[in-house]
Amino acid sequence: MTEIPLEKITVKVLGKDLILDPLNMKFDEMTLSEYMTNEFSYFDFYGKQLEYATKELALAELKYETAFNEKYIEAKDLGGSDNYAKAKAQCNLEVIEAHKEMIEQRTTVGFIKSYLKAWDKNHANAQSRANTLRKELEKLNNDIYKSNYNDAIG
Repeated sequence: MTEIPLEKITVKVLGKDLILDPLNMKFDEMTLSEYMTNEFSYFDFYGKQLEYATKELALAELKYETAFNEKYIEAKDLGGSDNYAKAKAQCNLEVIEAHKEMIEQRTTVGFIKSYLKAWDKNHANAQSRANTLRKELEKLNNDIYKSNYNDAIG
């Protein structure tokens, strides 16, 4: 099976770099217990970062809408038609920059949501693996206890 690429993504939240690293979700039979114990802190942290990023997105949307409306009204006040005023506002550099910022914030929110969704799926995988391991251990323990019991009475 070919190796699936793991891509670290860095986004900005509250002016700080936030690294979305899929290796944080890695576990095996030896690290499963530690993983299950610590995963809540990752989920909590990234959930909070999503809220901060969502707030930043809302502020970016407000900034864009405000800039667009200001330029639209200016063009309308000069006697332009609706289509002219809209085109004039959309071409304004301040409006374009605000729109780029809004798109960047949307992307950040999308990346964090995807990352949290991956954590949720990984949690289900960890629980499933833990259940499988428990069943394997129960089966092994039964075989051991049965052979020890038979040896003792036989």
